[in-house]
Amino acid sequence: MAIAESKYAYAVSGVHVMEKSLFSMQDMDKLLGAPSYESVVALLAEKGWQIPSDMKDISLLLRTELLRTWQWILESAPDASIFYPLIIRKDFHNLKAGIKSLLCDYDVDTYFIGPSVISHDVMKDAITNHDFAALPEPFATLGEETYDLLVRTGDGQSADLAIDRECLSYMLAEAKKSHIPLLIEEAEIFVASADIKTAFRAIRAGKDIEFMTKAVAGCDTLPKDKLLEAAEKGKDALLQYLATTPYKNGVAFLSTQPDAFEKWSDDEKIRILEALKYKSLGPDPLIAFYLYKEAEIKNIRIILAAKQSDLPVHAVKDRLRRLYD
Repeated sequence: MAIAESKYAYAVSGVHVMEKSLFSMQDMDKLLGAPSYESVVALLAEKGWQIPSDMKDISLLLRTELLRTWQWILESAPDASIFYPLIIRKDFHNLKAGIKSLLCDYDVDTYFIGPSVISHDVMKDAITNHDFAALPEPFATLGEETYDLLVRTGDGQSADLAIDRECLSYMLAEAKKSHIPLLIEEAEIFVASADIKTAFRAIRAGKDIEFMTKAVAGCDTLPKDKLLEAAEKGKDALLQYLATTPYKNGVAFLSTQPDAFEKWSDDEKIRILEALKYKSLGPDPLIAFYLYKEAEIKNIRIILAAKQSDLPVHAVKDRLRRLYD
């Protein structure tokens, strides 16, 4: 392990240099206080962000920065494949979005997102040519099954359930395969939070246990059987069970502020990273840097949208995700 970790010494030294360009919570206050959308973009440029010609396109602006960050990791890490659990969910999204776009006569890549493990060109060609065998598993089988289901039944919800559940299970399995505790812990939080939101929303929508069985993935910190057993008994039983899990501190938000639960789970992912800020070896600092950048970008998306809509500072400040200084 020590030898493997030493291979990351150069990359980690690079990360500590890159961290100087990250935004702190104080910087977020400065962005919030900026008088206009354009002034926020100017502050981003000062931090080294690459601003596209259409700076009004928030999605393009943020995607450009995230892809730049991912490209740096690919170029710096001795083995970039161990970082795939961080982005693999986007491949599942692209598979689902691409098949739906094809069947609706849109360009297959209309709703593709990145960074992704499978290149957009490979994914697009496989879907366009109905050649899912060109994709690695589980995407080959899942793509064929999803396409067949949508053509036969048009049941988009069932297709979504199957792909989303497989995405969660696969992401967690890949994290465990890496044997990196940080990746596993982050994946556990992601999967558990998704399952909690799914179960809670299903109860409120009056969905039965069969629906929830198809939708929930399960993980070590939130076993599927225990979650379903509680959810089948109703909202109160679900909340009582969740209060006994590692996610109890976020449970209070579910009934009153569902969006706040999502913020709480995002903040938990960042809290875990804080102890790694000064680590000098191993892949953990690179993992932390990418996840921190995702949180930063999520905050800046909120701020830019607020500036476009002329929302006051107090209306958005509480929605910003935790960042470490």
